Amino acid sequence: MAGPVRADTTASASHEVLERVVMLSRHGVRSPTKGLAELRRLSDQDWPAWPVDRGILTPHGADAIRQLGLYLGAQYRQRGLLAADRCPAENSIFVWGDSGDQRTRASAQALADGLAPGCGLKAHGLAPDSPDVLFDAASGGACPMDADEATKAVVAANGGDIATVPANVAPALAALVQVVAPKACAPTATPGGPSGSPGGACFATGPAKVVDKGGEVKVDGPLARGAMLAESVFLEYVQGMPADQVGWGRAGTPQALAAILPVHDYQADLTRRTPYIASHNGALLAHQIVAGVTGEAPAAGGPLAPVPAGARLISILGHDTNLSNVAGLLGLDWTLPGQPDKTAPDTTLAFEVSRDTATGKRYVRVALYYQTLEDLRQAAALTPAHPAGKVDLPLPACGGDRCTVEDFAALVRKAVPASCWR
Repeated sequence: MAGPVRADTTASASHEVLERVVMLSRHGVRSPTKGLAELRRLSDQDWPAWPVDRGILTPHGADAIRQLGLYLGAQYRQRGLLAADRCPAENSIFVWGDSGDQRTRASAQALADGLAPGCGLKAHGLAPDSPDVLFDAASGGACPMDADEATKAVVAANGGDIATVPANVAPALAALVQVVAPKACAPTATPGGPSGSPGGACFATGPAKVVDKGGEVKVDGPLARGAMLAESVFLEYVQGMPADQVGWGRAGTPQALAAILPVHDYQADLTRRTPYIASHNGALLAHQIVAGVTGEAPAAGGPLAPVPAGARLISILGHDTNLSNVAGLLGLDWTLPGQPDKTAPDTTLAFEVSRDTATGKRYVRVALYYQTLEDLRQAAALTPAHPAGKVDLPLPACGGDRCTVEDFAALVRKAVPASCWR
């Protein structure tokens, strides 16, 4: 895994000039996508109320991603990508958000507000609540998966038996049980849950299976339910809820969250980073990134975002699924100091293109920007004195920390099924 660094750095060679950046970001802090009644059925107690409906970007979440936008905008102005003393030239920054969800549309606009504060920069996307196949190439029909092949890939990635809880994940699952459902999952618990309370079935028991949900392969079972529950508790913390409400006071510390989040990270890796799945679900995003890196103009009316000619900073705002898909497709992996969720809200992959002024060659480097657990919880301002986290990610297929643009395009194209590259 890549070695993390906290402070931002410029390109290592002084004779390289930053020319273009393509970013892929997760949306900001949202409420759980499951309703409170459904969460209650898998736990011992009622869950705390949220200020928004399920799956919606919260005002706190909008503030936090705006702070990251402010920081990244300042960084790229300092590095010469953007004009330092005025609003960006028309179309030099292009922000595109997944139209299918409010949280991605609103996050795209909040990020745009931060990248160019006071400039009226508008995020783009398809019509609200319409599906955008860019973010879901497999189930959207642009790069369909074979359900049998996908099932084989996921089962193999889990050691050959989808019901197995890997030894390195079992302690996290046990810790999650003690947070969410210690009574329902106790050996003496009755099948319906604790007496005197509705629901409360033990989430950590029962069969596991791979299912095809409309072209999207998912896993049902204890780990899948645990992943959803662990993230729901995590979201309480980064939303800024009082510590005695986070996991009913049983997960209100960074240490407690770090103990349960491996359930979520493992399940995400299994169903999103497994190469067969990643190469299909991430096919269009991979093409979008290559188009941005090379300066290719996407075909009008096609599945890619209509990036204008001359755009220097291209921002694509999607989901943690999209980050994992692209990471799996490119063989990227990372750990984040101070952040137990590998694809936490606002996490941003940046594909930075620099030109060597001595040779004229262009190179791609990959960096990952993120906010620590406490910075997300506080929606903290990010400054040179208190920077965003940054991890520089080597590109394994290039054998180093950078690829030529041509080699990068070739390796990405090779990783995507030929029938899905348009």
